[in-house]
Amino acid sequence: MRSKWFYVSVGLVSNILLGTIYSWSVFRKPLENLLGWTSFESGVPFSVFLLFFAASMPLSGKLLRMYGPRRVAFLGGLLVGLGWILAGFSLATTYPLLLIIVFYGVVAGSGVAMVYNTTITVASNWVPERRGLAVGLTLVGFGISPLITAPLANYLIFSQGVQGTFLTIGLMYGAILLALSAFMVLPRIEAQVGRFGTAASPSPYGEYSPSMMVKTARFAGLWIAYAFGTLGGFVAIGQAAKYGQEVVGLSPELAAMATGVFALFNGAGRPLFGYLADRLQIYVVSIISFVLGIGAALLAAQISGLAAYMVSYSVFWLVFGGWLALAPRATTTFFGVQNLSVNYGIVFTAYGASALVGPTLASILYESLRQYSPVYLLVASLYGLGLIISITMLRTPPEQRKEVSAMAK
Repeated sequence: MRSKWFYVSVGLVSNILLGTIYSWSVFRKPLENLLGWTSFESGVPFSVFLLFFAASMPLSGKLLRMYGPRRVAFLGGLLVGLGWILAGFSLATTYPLLLIIVFYGVVAGSGVAMVYNTTITVASNWVPERRGLAVGLTLVGFGISPLITAPLANYLIFSQGVQGTFLTIGLMYGAILLALSAFMVLPRIEAQVGRFGTAASPSPYGEYSPSMMVKTARFAGLWIAYAFGTLGGFVAIGQAAKYGQEVVGLSPELAAMATGVFALFNGAGRPLFGYLADRLQIYVVSIISFVLGIGAALLAAQISGLAAYMVSYSVFWLVFGGWLALAPRATTTFFGVQNLSVNYGIVFTAYGASALVGPTLASILYESLRQYSPVYLLVASLYGLGLIISITMLRTPPEQRKEVSAMAK
C-alpha cells in the first residue's frame, strides 16, 4: 500500500516539469537570434503563458469536479506536450510569433493549469491533517524547476538547436506527465462520495460554493493579499539578472548563479509557509510575509552591494513562493475543501493579475526614471497595503461569522 506522501511526491515531480516557465529566459536570446525578434517579442509568449495559466485555473477546477483528477491530469499533460511540440514546428512558419503565442502560451499554459490544480487537489485530500505542508511540498517542484530545467534547456539548445529543444521537451514532458496522471487519484472514501473534500479537518468557516465565496469580504481580502504578495516576486523574477549586472556589477555568469540561489528560496518558501499556515492563523502568516517583503524592498531600494542584493532578492523569492502555498491553504481554511479545486482556481486569478500588472508597472517606472529605487519603493508600498489588508480583512474570527447560512437562504 502506498504512503499518502507518495501522492505528494508525484505532484512534486509533475511541478518540476510545469515550472519550466520560470526558465523561459533561457529561450529568449536564442529565439531573438534565430527569428530576429526584439526583446519585447521574445517576452510575449511568457506573458501569454502566465495569463492562460491563471485564467484556466477556474475552468480546470470545474473539470476536476466533473471528471476527476486522473482524467484532468491526463488532458493537461497532453496539452503541455502538444503545446511544446506545435510551438517547435511553428518556428519554421511564416508567422512564428503568433503561432508560438497560441501553442505555447494558450495551449501549454492551459495544460499546465490543469495539472497544477490537480496536484494541489490531490495533495490536499491525501494529507488533510497537514494540508499546508503537503501543498507546499507539492509546489516545491514548481519553484525549484529552473535549477533543473534551465540547464537542461541550455544543453538541448546547444546540441539540438531551438526547434529541436521544443520538440524534445514536448515529447519528454508529455510522456512523463501522461504516465504520472495514472497516480492522480483521491483517497477511496472520497471517490465513493464523489466529492473533493473529507470529513477530516473541516473548515471552521463552513463549506462555500464558488458563488458564495466570491460574495465574502474574506475572498476580496485574500485575492488582494495574494496579488500583492506575489507582485514583488514577479518584479524580482523579471529583473534579477539585469539588476545584478547593472546595479551590483556582476558578470552574466555570476548573475545566472545568483538566480539559481534565488530559485532555491522560491522553492523553500512553499513548504515553509505551508508549515506555518498549518500552525498559525492565516492572517498572522500573511503579516509575516508582508513584513519580510517590505524589508526586502527597502533594502533593494537603498543599498546596491552584493550582500544586500542576495538578501533582498532571496526574500522576494521566498515570499513569492510562500504565497503559492499560503493561498491554497487559506482557501481551504476560509471556504472549505469540498469545492477547493474550483474555489482556488478563482483565487488563483490574483496570481495572473499580479503577473501582468507588477512587471508592467515596474518597467514603466524604470523606463521613465532610469532608476531602480522608485521601483522597489513602489513594491514596498504595495506590500504595505497587503499588510493592512491582512490585518483588517483576513482576521475575522470564524465563530462570529454566519455568512454560509445567510447566503444559502
